[in-house]
Amino acid sequence: MNNFLNYISTVFSLLLALILVPCISYSQVPKDVPKPTGPVDLSETSDLVIFLVIPIVILIIYLIFRRRIIKVKKEKNERL
Repeated sequence: MNNFLNYISTVFSLLLALILVPCISYSQVPKDVPKPTGPVDLSETSDLVIFLVIPIVILIIYLIFRRRIIKVKKEKNERL
């Protein structure tokens, strides 16, 4: 019974998040600021850096730190 309640609460939380996130993000769009209307042009250096280089760097940093955290936890468990 407890597992069922956990499942229901998880599903409810997920559905609530899926409903609220688009509403919240739409309400924060500025009215008088021009918005991009077309696909991203990767021939421009700024778009290339913003949409490719920065996410790749963030992913690499995340993977390095994740590996380091796992290594530290393993060393801590071995000491105990």
